[in-house]
Parts: sequence; C-alpha cells; structure tokens
Amino acid sequence: MSAQSNVSVAVLLATYNGAQFIEPQISSLSNNTTSFTLHWIDDHSTDNTREAVRAAALKSGIALREWRQEKHQGYPGVFFQLMECVEADIYLFCDQDDIWQPGKIDATVQNLVVDISSPVLCFSDALVFNDHAPEVVRRLSDVIDIKAPAVMQDSRLFMAIPAAGHTMGFTRPLRDIFLRHSDVARRYAFAHDWWMYLLAVASGSRRMMSNVPTTLYRRHAGNFSAFIFDAGGISVSRLFTVQQLLRPGAARQAEGFILAAKTLTPGPHLQSLVALAGLIAKIDRRQSLATMIHLARSRALWPATRTAIFFAAACLFSSARYSLSASQSLAIPGSS
Repeated sequence: MSAQSNVSVAVLLATYNGAQFIEPQISSLSNNTTSFTLHWIDDHSTDNTREAVRAAALKSGIALREWRQEKHQGYPGVFFQLMECVEADIYLFCDQDDIWQPGKIDATVQNLVVDISSPVLCFSDALVFNDHAPEVVRRLSDVIDIKAPAVMQDSRLFMAIPAAGHTMGFTRPLRDIFLRHSDVARRYAFAHDWWMYLLAVASGSRRMMSNVPTTLYRRHAGNFSAFIFDAGGISVSRLFTVQQLLRPGAARQAEGFILAAKTLTPGPHLQSLVALAGLIAKIDRRQSLATMIHLARSRALWPATRTAIFFAAACLFSSARYSLSASQSLAIPGSS
C-alpha cells in the first residue's frame, strides 16, 4: 500500500439534478483506505444537488474540490472538462446515482499503480440493480448480453465496449493523450468512457479486473440508458428504434477517432483501427448487404447476436435520420 500512498488519485464526479441519489453515492466513496480528492462539477442543476453534494462530502470526511463552468454542457462534455481541469496520477469516473462497493478505489489504484507511467485503463463488471427492486442484483454483462473476452476484441471497438465508465480507472499518461485532441473529443465522442477506452486500445492498454469490488449500478427512469435496460425485456420495434438512434453516434465517434489518430503514437494496431473506423463512420447511411456481411465476418458488429441482427437490419433498410443529440439521450451500454 506504500506505493498507493505516494500517488494522487482524482475521483471525477459530474452531477445534474441528482439530489435524491447523491448522498449514498458519496458516502460509499469513503469506504476505502486510499487517499483521494473528489473533483466535482455540477452541470447547473435546478434542484438542491449542490447543497447535497457539499453536505454529503462534509459528513463523510471526503476532500472536495469544486470546479465551475459558465453554462450547462451536458454529457459527455462535463466529464471532458473535469479531465481538462484536474491534475492527478490516477483518475476514476463517478456518476451521481450509483453506489460503490467498499474497496473499489483501493482495487483500482492497486491495479494501475504498477503501470503509473504508461497509458493504461482498467475496469470491472458492474452489478446492476433497479431502483424499485434494490434486492435483485445482476452482472451488467449478463443484463446486456455483452461479455468479455468476445467484446474485448479490437474489431468490436467501435460498436460496443464491455466497460461502464463508473467502473473505470486510468493513468495520467492516458489522460494526457486525450488532451492532445480534446477539441476533437468534444465534437465527436459519443461518450467519455467509450472515448477513453478507444484511446487505451489504440495507444496503451486496457484490462478487466475480476473478483474485485465494483459499482452497484442503479437503474432508474431518469438515467441515460433506461430505455435499453427494460426489466421486462425490449420489444422488437423498440430494439429496431434503438439501433437507429445509436448509428449516428457510433458513426460520428468513428469519424472523430480518425481525426484524433493523427495525434496518436503509431502502434501495431493503429492503422487497422483507422481502417475499421472508416467503415463504421459510414454506418449511419443505408448499407449494402455485401458491406454488412463483411462487417459480420470481421466481427465488427455487436457480439450479442440478436442485437447484431437488428442493427444489420436497420443499416440495410434505412439511413439513420436521427440527430446526434437524440442518440446521446439513449447512451449505449458502457455509458451512464
């Protein structure tokens, strides 16, 4: 633990109208031995979230650093601003409505501290519970039917990732890679966690932590992916609609990756990832059968068969004519 005590750890919290959830989340952060600072931006809440955060941090004895912004940014811009503002050796993303298991920060820092000088990202499999039934807990990978190691194949990178942002930790060198093209990330990234995962694969490394404390991922009507996380399953028509909404975000993020790749250190996988991004960047347009067969054979589509079929159908029969802002309101698994 001595090595951990010599590193600075930043927990990055973004809030927006989350007063009803924030106290148990912040309280759960205190159940660690690693010293850390909670860096926080409130995205211009209209409820009493700000007061609740300050009170909860004070009650739990957590060091709190408040950052401010002139206007509402939305998701994922507020997390990008935190990364731009905060200097630390290790970073962890934090949502306002989850609960962290005791020792989650300790386990993340212990995993990363051995590679503190390298661009590394680690994550774990979150445990999902619905707000109306907190006693029922399931692994996120089971809920969304996206499991490692299949989804950790580089070919899946632009369609799905196994990592939820609130389980992630990453080193300063990975954050510094982000800073080289933060303007690109702000314009093109579909989600902050997905973007950092892309960078880790392209310019560093990522790894999944097993059998470690993780996040109790609260599902409720107000968070981004509630549309996808239906306790009773999702109908055929809604699944088709979800694919139409996801396509513009995936395409735009791939386009952004191509631009950001110019700032990345060339590696053994970079050129193949850029080529793959070129295909995904066009996925919001109507596709030919030959293209979809190529993507399927390349294992570039969703690893969950049912979802991949509906995504392919959406691409074959129509263009995605939804706005990016609409697609972001239905964040993909791996987002909050």
